[in-house]
Amino acid sequence: MTDENIIVIYKDMPAKIKSFVIPDGFGNYTIVLNSCLSSEQNRISALHEIEHIERGDYDKSRNVNVLEIYRHNLQDRLGNH
Repeated sequence: MTDENIIVIYKDMPAKIKSFVIPDGFGNYTIVLNSCLSSEQNRISALHEIEHIERGDYDKSRNVNVLEIYRHNLQDRLGNH
């Protein structure tokens, strides 16, 4: 993965939606960040989405909600938030 594979855009969304990724199926990704949130929150959200991309989560056939639950449970056990 390189920077050329990722496009970041900002979109007005409800505050409960921090970010999401749109994979194109060809190894390129668009990270959508909530323009209503702070730059610090968007930085955190972007890093979160990049972790998903680097782990290949969008290449897996698992449901994204299951991946999120697994990731956050793992973080809780490790003491990271």
